Amino acid sequence: LLDGTLMDGTGAVIKALGELSWLYVALFYLFVLLAALTVMNMLIGVLCEVVSAVATTERETLTVSFVKEQIQKVMKESGLDEDGDEQISRDEFSLLLQYPEACRALQEV
Repeated sequence: LLDGTLMDGTGAVIKALGELSWLYVALFYLFVLLAALTVMNMLIGVLCEVVSAVATTERETLTVSFVKEQIQKVMKESGLDEDGDEQISRDEFSLLLQYPEACRALQEV
């Protein structure tokens, strides 16, 4: 069975089974087919899971980047960044919440 799953030296196994009966050869070919399909299906499932995880991560990164840009834009336009360090203090955040553009950007997260 291991030779049929890994496809390593199936010729010798088929010859040995062929000497016993053609039914054994047919069953072995069916086993090889099912084993190959099972391994292929498993690999496709892993690939799909990885692609899905990467897409979710990229989507989150884009959303955070968009919100950051919007907040920075509102901070620069309104002059809320009083100390000029491009970081939001608690007081600056309280003032920032009075602007509808900032609130809309934060609601998207």
